[in-house]
Amino acid sequence: MDPIETFKNLPPEQQKQVLDLGIKATEKLSNGIFKILGYKLEAKHMKAMADAEAYKTKVLADAKAYEIDTIGTAIRNNKDLPVSFNSSDNTLSIDITNPEQLIQRSNYRLQFQQAKKEHNIESVIGKTVLELGDKNSDSTEEVDEDWYTRFFNIVEDISDEQLQSLWARILAGEVLKPKTYSLRILEFLRNISKDELDLILKIAPFITEKLIFHKEKILENYGIPYDLILQLDELGIVNSRGLIIHTMKLEAKTKGSFFKTNDYICFIENKTENKITIEVPIFSVNEIGIKLCDLANKMPDLGFIEEVLTSISKEYRGIHISLYEVVSINGSLINYKNKPIFELM
Repeated sequence: MDPIETFKNLPPEQQKQVLDLGIKATEKLSNGIFKILGYKLEAKHMKAMADAEAYKTKVLADAKAYEIDTIGTAIRNNKDLPVSFNSSDNTLSIDITNPEQLIQRSNYRLQFQQAKKEHNIESVIGKTVLELGDKNSDSTEEVDEDWYTRFFNIVEDISDEQLQSLWARILAGEVLKPKTYSLRILEFLRNISKDELDLILKIAPFITEKLIFHKEKILENYGIPYDLILQLDELGIVNSRGLIIHTMKLEAKTKGSFFKTNDYICFIENKTENKITIEVPIFSVNEIGIKLCDLANKMPDLGFIEEVLTSISKEYRGIHISLYEVVSINGSLINYKNKPIFELM
């Protein structure tokens, strides 16, 4: 029986018990695959696909090996292709006057295309199972069918290993927490090149919350020149138009949070008897950019953060800056280590 429907039919007290234990994320994924693709993946099938992906990742040094082998097989199977040579202009041509052979070749092409699409889909599913592992979903909400349909219509044409891994992380994230990735994000990612994606992910270590500090020449020293920011602006990821200021106002003898990420939290304390307003120029990053950079799983660049905070410390006298490592985040509650990573006075 469908695990989601089983849950919905339970009494409220039993539903709470199930929620406390968590719902197996791979079961939700299997349920969604059945609705959209028409076949059910049992646990043993999930494991086999995940094992195949793990083996391929470990063994294949060149991700193109499979594609080359497949194309080579297709060529060998069609060695009787009616190719003729024209000696007058030294050109090759394929005879298209025989309708039976034309239909046969068309069927070969369609079969090959469909097999490749199915291979791409199953490769992404296998990577998704690896990504989910033994994780449980805290939500009983199912992934929207239209979302699934759009997703698989996109990934059937993705054969690049790196991009497949990215799409697998998107599917895993959506299964664990539906409505994490909007259809707008899927369409944006579908329509950008691999080079453009690499360009976006390059800024991932320099994002704090939804912004990038633009302090003097520090950003350029870390390989993010203004030309790159302009390219990201053209893609609609970063806003570089006009001067945007990140502002923090501190009353005398008070302390507040300057910024936080999933890994670090920064506090600034005003030790003077006067009110201080700290202003730092920034580039803002939109929701799509934030979501894509989160997928990169890149730690914030600690050296960059320290240089920015050092610059602020020198500009505003009488402040105490401290950076801490985050231990856990539960809603608005942030737990961090007692000992700071560094302090600036």
